[in-house]
Amino acid sequence: MHYFPDADAPALQPFTRAFVRLMFAHGEFERRVSDLMGVITFDPTFGEQPENRLSARARPKAMKKLIKEHQSKHVDGIPEGSDIVACLRGAIPPSDVRNMLAHGHWWAFDVDTETITVRATTARPNEELHRDFTEEDIQRTVTSFEDLEAELFALQRQIERRRRR
Repeated sequence: MHYFPDADAPALQPFTRAFVRLMFAHGEFERRVSDLMGVITFDPTFGEQPENRLSARARPKAMKKLIKEHQSKHVDGIPEGSDIVACLRGAIPPSDVRNMLAHGHWWAFDVDTETITVRATTARPNEELHRDFTEEDIQRTVTSFEDLEAELFALQRQIERRRRR
């Protein structure tokens, strides 16, 4: 049975908690990207500037260019560049899920399958207009962001350690 639940419905609470965890994990990932950009450019505010805030899809290419432009400023360059770009490419699918959940219309809840149906706000070619999510799907996305943030942190630390030599 599908219905539009009240936000306080007990059956919906696991989704709301998972969604909040997702928003925090995404925020931490975005913070890490900004910090990493600051380390690469030697400008701690670089990643916070509006013109440097990019979509998940544009970010890998832009980061590759940023690394290339600033690698000569770093002792031994930035050999982590390809790993950073790969990590940012890996962030595209969880970012798509996050955007669907954050900007889409939470359309209906199916009590039998414990799924929430989310409708995209814009119909795009090769993308589903409606997607079903379980609490577990949302939690997997949280874990993806946490893993990606940890990977970027490790790469950032490698760059920072070379700067201290």
